[in-house]
Amino acid sequence: MVPVSTFRTLADVLRDWSDDELCSLLRMRPDLAIPVPQDIGALASRAGTRASVSRAVERLDRFQLSVLGATVIAEEPVTSSRMAELLAAPEPRVTDAVDALEALGMVWGPREDLRVLRAVHEVLGPEPAGLGASVATLLRAYAQPRLNDVARTLQVAVDGDPGTTIRSIVESWQRSGRLDELIAECGPDSQEVLARLTWGPPRGRLPVSGGDAATSAAASAVARLLNRGLLVSVDRRTVVLPREVGLHLRARRIVASPVHERPELDVTERDPILVDRTAGGAAFDFVRRVELLGDAWGHAPAPVLRGGGLGVRDLRRAAALLDIDERESALHIEVAHEAGLIAEGGENEFEREWLPTDGFDAWSARPIARRWLTLAASWLRMQRVAGLVGSRDERDRPLNALRTGLERTIAPDIRRVVLQTLADLPPGGTASAESVRELVEWERPRRGPLRDSLTKWTLSESATVGLTGLGALAVHGRALLHDEPGVAALLEPLLPEQVDKVLIQADLSGIAPGPLESAVAKEMALVADIESRGGATVYRFTADSIRRALDFGWSATDVHAFLAARSRTPVPQPLSYLVDDVARRHGRIRVGVAGSYVRCEDDAALARIIADPDAAALRLRRIGPTVVVSDAPVDVVLSTLRELGSAPVVESADGTVHISRLESRRATSRARRSDAAYDGNSLDEQQLRSAVHALRSGERALRARPDDAEPGRLPRTASIQMVARLREAAQARQSVWLGYLDQQGTASEQIVEPVSVGGGWLTAYDDRSGQVRTFAIHRISSVALLGAS
Repeated sequence: MVPVSTFRTLADVLRDWSDDELCSLLRMRPDLAIPVPQDIGALASRAGTRASVSRAVERLDRFQLSVLGATVIAEEPVTSSRMAELLAAPEPRVTDAVDALEALGMVWGPREDLRVLRAVHEVLGPEPAGLGASVATLLRAYAQPRLNDVARTLQVAVDGDPGTTIRSIVESWQRSGRLDELIAECGPDSQEVLARLTWGPPRGRLPVSGGDAATSAAASAVARLLNRGLLVSVDRRTVVLPREVGLHLRARRIVASPVHERPELDVTERDPILVDRTAGGAAFDFVRRVELLGDAWGHAPAPVLRGGGLGVRDLRRAAALLDIDERESALHIEVAHEAGLIAEGGENEFEREWLPTDGFDAWSARPIARRWLTLAASWLRMQRVAGLVGSRDERDRPLNALRTGLERTIAPDIRRVVLQTLADLPPGGTASAESVRELVEWERPRRGPLRDSLTKWTLSESATVGLTGLGALAVHGRALLHDEPGVAALLEPLLPEQVDKVLIQADLSGIAPGPLESAVAKEMALVADIESRGGATVYRFTADSIRRALDFGWSATDVHAFLAARSRTPVPQPLSYLVDDVARRHGRIRVGVAGSYVRCEDDAALARIIADPDAAALRLRRIGPTVVVSDAPVDVVLSTLRELGSAPVVESADGTVHISRLESRRATSRARRSDAAYDGNSLDEQQLRSAVHALRSGERALRARPDDAEPGRLPRTASIQMVARLREAAQARQSVWLGYLDQQGTASEQIVEPVSVGGGWLTAYDDRSGQVRTFAIHRISSVALLGAS
C-alpha cells in the first residue's frame, strides 16, 4: 500500500490504489461489486455499510478478529505497538494482520495513527473482547446526585455540571496506582466479584434480596464497588464493569491467552498415488449414481410434495436404487439439482414431479471426467446443505431433500476453508477430523454453531463426491479448489477402466469385472437384474428379466445376439434354453381392452387359467373357444397372469402386439444465475477487471463533470438543443455527459461517446461498460459536451 498519511477518508485511500489492489479487494469482498458501484466514492460508501462489514468480519480468522477488536478498544491514536501490547503478540505479526485488514478496506492510515470503519464498532457490538463501555460513557446515565456520591467517595471535588464531574472521576483514576488502591479498599469479597467479570461478559446481575447472610454480603461487596465507580449500574439489577477497570484487571491485555498462532493439525501421511486412485474411483461412482438416478426418474418420476421437496419414501427408494444410505442419497439428489440435472416438471401445476432436465441428456453424453467436474463444482458452490435432510427447522417442520429451508449462506465458505486446510498439507497428507474442526473454528470464529457440523459433513461429502481419498485431498480436488485449468485431464487417468464384456456363468449369473460402458450397462439392466454392486457388478438372469426385454420389443434372436456379443465366455446352455423357453411362451396369451379380454389359441392353456383359484379375482368369463373377458383393468390382468407363470402381451385394437417402450420424460432446465450472484463467494478474473474498469470510468466521469452542474444533478437541456449537441458530439467524436431516466424510472448520469442520432434513438459507446448502447432520446434529460476524448 502507498503512504496514506495525508488521506482523510477511505474513498481517498481507494482512489490511490492500483487496479490489482482494487481487484484484490473485490475478490475478497465480492458483495461490493454486485452491482458495480458508480465510482470509487460509492464503493467506499458500500464498503462501510454494516451488512458488508459483517460479511467481511465473518471471514476473519481469530487473530485478525482480535486485531480488529484491538483497533476499537485502543485509545487514539491507534498504533501497531499498542495493539501488540493489548494482544500479547509480536508486533510483526500484528502488522501482518493490519495489512490483511487494510487490503479488506476495513482499516487505513499510517501505522502510527490507524483509522477503522465506523460500522466495525456496530458489528463487533458494544462489548468487544468481553469489555464493557468506558466509564465516562457508563456514568452519563447517572443523575447528578448519584455522580456526586461517587465523587465524594473518590475524594473528588463535586461540581454541578455532570460532564465536569465525570472528567474529574476519570482523571482521578488515571493517577498511577489509583485503581489498585481502590480495588484494595473494597476487600476480598469485592475483588472476587471483579474476578468473575474480568474476562467477560462484563455484565452481572445483582442477587435478589432474600434476607440471608450470603445475599447481604454479596450486596455489600457490590455496593462498595458501585460507590467507587468500579462497577456502574445500568438498571436496578444489572451492573457493568467499565472498560478501564477490565483492562487494568487483565494487565492491559484483551485476550486471556495468545491467539496469534494457528492450531497445529494432527497430520498422517498417505501414499499420494493411492489417494488419487481412491478419489478417482469415488468420482466415477458419484457420476454413475447421478446418471442412474436421472434415468430412473425419467421413467418413474418421484412426486413433489405439496409443501415442496422430496418425500421420505421416495428418498428411501432412491437410496435403495443407488445402493447407498439415505444421507448419501440426499447428497446425490441435491448436487444433481444444483447442477441443473433435476428439476420440477409435470403436465400441470397440480401434478408436479421430479424429473431429469433437458440438459441431462447433453450432460450424459460428455466424458465422465467432464461430467464429474460439473457435479463437483456444483457441490463446492451450492448453499444448500444435504446434511440437514432429516432434521427439523425452527418451526419443528421436517427438512426434506429438495425443499426450501436447506440453504445456508456460510456453506460454500466453510467447504473451501476445510478443503484449503487439506490443500495446505503436502500431497497425501491427511489430518484427524478433530484437529480440522479446531483449525476451522480458528479460521472462522464468528461463523456460528453450524460451523462444526458443516466441517464434519464437508469431510464426509468430499470423499463421496471424489475430491478426497483416504482423508487426503486428491490432485484433481486440489486443482478444482484453486480454479486451475485441466481438472478433467487430471482426473481422466485416475478413473476405473470401463469394460464392455461380462462373464456369464452356468448358474445364470453374469459378472462385470469393472464398470460397464453406459450403453452396455443400460442394456444389461434391461435383460438381467442387478444382484450386487461393488468392485464387480453381479447380474442375475431370470425368466422375468428375459420377459422384460421381450416386452420392450426385443426378439429371442436379439437377446441371443446381445449375450453372444457381450459375454467373454461362450453363452452357457442353461441361459440359451431359458431365453428360448421364455420366448416360446411369450405372446401366446394376449390381453386387450373389453374391460379387458384374454385371447389364446391354446384352449388347454386358457382352460387352466380359468380354473386356477388364484385367477378368481379377475372374474374371467369365456365368450368363445379362444377368448375370455374380465372386468379388471389390463394392467391388473397382465400382472396376475404373469404371477401365474404365463407370459402375456398386450394386443392393440387391430390385433397386433403392443410393444412397450421406456418413455423418458424431461423437465425444462431452470435458468441459472451467475456464480457470483448466486453464492456471493467469488468473482472470476474477467468480472473483477471489468468492475475495476467501470469504477475508473466512473471516476473519470466525476472529474469531467461540468462546472455549472449541481452535485448529483445536471442542468436540464431543451430537446432541440439536446439533439444538436448529440449530433455535434457524434461528428466531432467527443464524449458527452448524459442524464438519463431508464424504464424503471431510475435517474443516472454517465459519460458516453455518441455514434449516431436518428429515429428517436441515440447510439453511443459507453466507456463504463465497454459496450455500444442505445438510448431513447425522449428519456434523455440533459446533455453536456466534454473535451475531446
